[in-house]
Amino acid sequence: MGFSFNTFQSDYSKEYISVRTAAEISGYNQQYLRRLLRGNILKSKRLGQLWLIERNGFVEYLNHAKQSNDKRFGPQ
Repeated sequence: MGFSFNTFQSDYSKEYISVRTAAEISGYNQQYLRRLLRGNILKSKRLGQLWLIERNGFVEYLNHAKQSNDKRFGPQ
């Protein structure tokens, strides 16, 4: 049984988003998001050099950042 990209897409595309997509959605810089990923702040999976961010965890993080009084952590 070999690897199938179609299976990969269907398994992950609903639950995970790329760093690029997360940056476009949130306004965060991609490097900042990767730093959050390396620090285990965001739930994610790493496939080689590709980071995939768990969609629900990212939404929770954004909601928390928006409610925070410390605006340094909010999207720009």
